[in-house]
Amino acid sequence: MKIDIVYTWVDGSDPLWRKRKSEQMQKYGKVAPASNSEARFMDNQELRYSLRSIHQFAPWVNNIYIVTDNQVPLWLNTEHPQIHILDHKDIFTDTSGLPTYSGRGIETQLHHIEGLSEHFIYFNDDMFLGNDTTPDMFFIKPGVCRVFVSEIIPVPNKKAFDISFRPANRRNDHQHAIVNTRKLFREKLGKSIYSNIRHGVKPLLKSVLFELEELFEAEISRTSKNSFRTDDDILIQYLFEFYCLTKGFGKSKYLKTVSSKKSSSSIPFLKNTFTFGYINLHEEDAEVKLENIENNKPFIFCLNQTPQTPEENMQIVKNFMKEFYPNKSPFEKD
Repeated sequence: MKIDIVYTWVDGSDPLWRKRKSEQMQKYGKVAPASNSEARFMDNQELRYSLRSIHQFAPWVNNIYIVTDNQVPLWLNTEHPQIHILDHKDIFTDTSGLPTYSGRGIETQLHHIEGLSEHFIYFNDDMFLGNDTTPDMFFIKPGVCRVFVSEIIPVPNKKAFDISFRPANRRNDHQHAIVNTRKLFREKLGKSIYSNIRHGVKPLLKSVLFELEELFEAEISRTSKNSFRTDDDILIQYLFEFYCLTKGFGKSKYLKTVSSKKSSSSIPFLKNTFTFGYINLHEEDAEVKLENIENNKPFIFCLNQTPQTPEENMQIVKNFMKEFYPNKSPFEKD
């Protein structure tokens, strides 16, 4: 079973890219501040270290596709046979919405990558592997993927379908999109899904994504044409995971978090198992959580830069990445 990796990546400091974004904003009209945050597009070389994590902990992968907006990381070894750079226009079936600055729209088109294997894993560039992996940690068998969830047994609750039941400080455009996706799934397929999906790497099946593209054509097309995030978007990966759980193409797998203050690497259960780390980098205890990731070396983790992240925290993260992944990968230029 061949398994590819797909990344989305952007360098928001690129003057030509910034010019394109500014021109698109003028055409688009009103854009929500959260959709245009500098933090959303900032490159801190996370991709370099995420690729190091692939080389170190998943040497079994096949091709690595990096989807960009007419950009290439200066340090990337594009001559490496596993590395493939793709522009947005190479994968969008309808290019009328390009250029786009919405990751949600880009994600609706990833399965159109020419030559992409049936089984692939999607990474944001701020997602990493923290320990040795094997293919069956992502795909149980051909045609059946794991769906990484945050609880062992999902509990029905009102906030899953109505964001107003969430605390005000937990309502954001991402939660809107999750609620939209749950409601759409229930409306079209009559199933209420309460599982909470971990914000980490996603094992995906190309054929199922094409199936979803037919089932939810109008909604997926609308999200793909939004040049910037909106509260009306859906999340195709969540749609995929809900569908797989319902149809038997996926099986839920609980990932135990190890990034909180209460985590301890002395607990045997946490060693070499399905563990997870997630940090919003504006948090005051971000450094403590990074230490927990260093000590526990979770299966996967995400370092999420937010608009409120102070510069001193970003420097701490940069130092962490250098220390956690000190060895160059062959995906980097000499």
